[in-house]
Amino acid sequence: TRTDTGRPDAPRPTRPAESSPSRRANPPNNSHAARSRKIEVKGCRKAHGSWSFRVDAGIDTDTGKRKQVTRSGFRTRDEAEAELSATLAALNSGMWTDDKGTTVGEWLKQWLEETARMGASPKTLANYRGHVRDLWTPQLGRIKLRDLRRSHIEKAIATLSDPVKDRKVGNAGRRVEKRSPATIDGYRRTVRAALSAAQRRGLITMNPAVGRLDAIPRGATRELSIWQPDQTAAFLEHVHADRLSALYELAAYAGLRRGELCGLRWHDLDGDNLGLRVRQTIVEVSSSQLSREQATCPVCGEFHVGRLFKEPKSRAGRRWVPLATPARDALLKHREAQESERRDFGADYADHDLVFSEVDGIPLRPGSVTAAFEAHVKACGLPVIRLHDSRHGACSLLLAGGVPIDVVQMILGHASPTVTRQVYAHVLRAATVTQVEAASELLTKFRPMSD
Repeated sequence: TRTDTGRPDAPRPTRPAESSPSRRANPPNNSHAARSRKIEVKGCRKAHGSWSFRVDAGIDTDTGKRKQVTRSGFRTRDEAEAELSATLAALNSGMWTDDKGTTVGEWLKQWLEETARMGASPKTLANYRGHVRDLWTPQLGRIKLRDLRRSHIEKAIATLSDPVKDRKVGNAGRRVEKRSPATIDGYRRTVRAALSAAQRRGLITMNPAVGRLDAIPRGATRELSIWQPDQTAAFLEHVHADRLSALYELAAYAGLRRGELCGLRWHDLDGDNLGLRVRQTIVEVSSSQLSREQATCPVCGEFHVGRLFKEPKSRAGRRWVPLATPARDALLKHREAQESERRDFGADYADHDLVFSEVDGIPLRPGSVTAAFEAHVKACGLPVIRLHDSRHGACSLLLAGGVPIDVVQMILGHASPTVTRQVYAHVLRAATVTQVEAASELLTKFRPMSD
């Protein structure tokens, strides 16, 4: 249908425009593309109006009434008929969906609300909200879901490669000059999750955010930072007198994650101290991202700012971990020291049954543990690694000791042995060189000595 959009300052016709008979657009008899006579407004040389079409899409299962699809805003008849043909083809093939006129911004808001109601992790939800707020709503919010294309997502993603100005975008508020490829891909994963939910609800037929996007730069593969055994031993000797030395021992021998170390409880240890169960973690989340219920400590009912008790995020994370003798000895010594602290504080000691806590029993802040580790590394002059990299060292020790890779996978809590193979494609360099030398000797011993 052709509609008038004449200029406000132009004279209006004295009587309504008369429409010409509607004309059916080529294919079936359940659709039409009609137009009214062009309206020429005095003082304006340009013909105004747009084309639209309406298609019968069957019966609405919710209301039992006939469902009609109306599309408008096409500049020419050819454009309207092209879209009409595409709509009819989708209807005939069963691939047509009705987005009910929902824009990307409206859907993202609804999706975030649904994700929160379904109990998503506060940290995950905080990332989703940040990505939606900073990129997807400003860039794509006004686009209808049905009109969203992969090119729109590519264009939005491309802006993330620009230098960061006057914003804290790094982890824990750290300033960064440029986002890493992994960070940029996080934005894609967010919109992919939102559009997958829209696809499951029949609002779109395909998800344009699935798969790699050309706009995401390919980052160089980061070489794993792993201390050799002598370096790990030097670090453990350096922190021997530290109050949390047992935490570093457990990280080096058992490969626990930071949140798992902070959330470990005494009753998670086996009675014979031969192993432990990972059942709880503590993660650091901004208080503004937590509800009152989430921020309330399940043990004491108080608020520990920025700390959230939660279960491991995956089934693989809930696991049994064996304890090496040095780790067991360090835990026994640590328990004696903790009992002394408990006696000193008396009734003021906030007992949470945590293996590692503040001196008064309050849960540790994971960020504080990382800061303390980094300070120790700097003080002892070893190559700089992250606390998380101690997991790499623990894995390499297990592999070099002959522990099967599928067992190593279970100990570290990886989703599958494939992850373990991809991340830890090598074991210790020194051990590998020794093995190669032993193998080469099988040939070298038969060769004559050279001058």
